Amino acid sequence: MKTIFRLFSITLCAIALFSSCDKIESDNYIVFSGAEGEWYSGNGVSDKSQRALIEKYTGVRCVNCPVADTAINTAVGQYGDKLIAIAIHDSSSFTLPFGSNPRLSTPDGQAWSLFFGVRSAAMYPNALVSRTSTGGTWDLFTPTSGINSRVDNVLSQPAQVAIDVNATRLDNSISITADIELLQNISDKMTLTLLIMEDSINATQLMPDGSRNNEYIHNHILRDVITDIWGTDIDCNGTAGEKKMATFSYSEFDNTWILDNCHIVAFVSMKDSRTILNVAECEID
Repeated sequence: MKTIFRLFSITLCAIALFSSCDKIESDNYIVFSGAEGEWYSGNGVSDKSQRALIEKYTGVRCVNCPVADTAINTAVGQYGDKLIAIAIHDSSSFTLPFGSNPRLSTPDGQAWSLFFGVRSAAMYPNALVSRTSTGGTWDLFTPTSGINSRVDNVLSQPAQVAIDVNATRLDNSISITADIELLQNISDKMTLTLLIMEDSINATQLMPDGSRNNEYIHNHILRDVITDIWGTDIDCNGTAGEKKMATFSYSEFDNTWILDNCHIVAFVSMKDSRTILNVAECEID
């Protein structure tokens, strides 16, 4: 039994003349700008590990951001595939590119930055680990230190959901499959979010001593959120043992991106609290 969320977006956009067509949802039917997909019954996930996601808000004109890059890269090396990193550039003065350098900011990154309070804090670098919060306050921190304690706190919790993701490049699109298995009963609604990030981007970076490094290599750069920025509802009952699979076709990648350097990241989060339950990453074959 499958729930199809593929619609004729032109017809629906005509109905909602002045509304955004990036996401159109009606009951179990959904289509995203540049991506469409379907839910199926799944076969389960072999690797049921708990993983953590660190989201770093950064900019090419932030003098402390290279220190955070080093700290995060060190942490990723320590934790291996148990820690996944993305670097998010919003549209602040810290992210304005130098000269003809590529622009690394995205509207999706800007929306997240505003929601999580990074812009209002006006502090870069800033980070979240699995979007944890305390008493309704997001646990934003400067990721030049304090990474390990936050990651350890996430990894020490038993996984509620297992997730795996795979991606294959076709002629004009990327085929993505996300497998989800519920390991515990979960009463709240959950969402699946997919994004694409790119490594090895050469762009000038302001360094701690105020100099410009024209050969700086940026990794984990958010390029696009493939689903809605808050994900798509997971078609499940919330019962331990449920196995679901979603397949997507994504065609809105930019021809300036080097897909050999790109990864797909998939994460499951609580719909209301936004807390990330688990995350997975894959290369594009």
